[in-house]
Amino acid sequence: MRYILFLFLAVTVFAVDPSNGKKLVFSDDFNADAIDETKWNVFGAREALTLVKGGKDKVLRIGLKQSADMLQWNGVNTKGKFEQTYGYFEVSMRVNAYKGHTGGFHVRPVEEKQVPFADLMWEAVGDDKCWPWSRTANDNGQHDYRPEGTGKQFLKGGEASKKFNTYGVLWTEKSCIWYVNGKQSFKLDKIEVKKPMMLQFNHSVGEWERPGLNLKQLPDDIDIDWVKAWK
Repeated sequence: MRYILFLFLAVTVFAVDPSNGKKLVFSDDFNADAIDETKWNVFGAREALTLVKGGKDKVLRIGLKQSADMLQWNGVNTKGKFEQTYGYFEVSMRVNAYKGHTGGFHVRPVEEKQVPFADLMWEAVGDDKCWPWSRTANDNGQHDYRPEGTGKQFLKGGEASKKFNTYGVLWTEKSCIWYVNGKQSFKLDKIEVKKPMMLQFNHSVGEWERPGLNLKQLPDDIDIDWVKAWK
């Protein structure tokens, strides 16, 4: 009986909600008639961002604008409207399935040219995958940090693009931890940035991606159901 009790306690400790003990300080469920611009700045092609029915409620859909070269960067951020140092940031999101374009959820500084810099992100680059990683910069240069194992899956095939999943980033003075559906997936030791950072969602086609973009696979949008931040 002692062994069974020990196992139960160990599992309970591991299953801690990163938002426990924190205060909810920012949220949006995108159920209004239009994007709430008291919370969000829209960038890129405004017509590529719409609020549409997604199940029971509305979602923020970030698509791509059809153009000659398709190079673009569409999305929303909270620059000047919500910026925070440390906390837990979480989103319910369905991402793109195919290559040639990228959907992303970022916790990032307002001024990326200032060092130290850190972009803490969940990024979907196709193949039905969504990856946690970070790009940082300091006086010694730029560094990228990713989980070990090229092509590692954090969700079963089809789940990232066909279902909504929760993606979280816990940023503290001691570390930065990424979660998917409440499960820890990646951890970095302390990052140097101590200034407030903003939230950003984007859907983009970069110059390096354009050769792999298949227009017949579009639309292949990303949908945001809700976003929350705790302090």
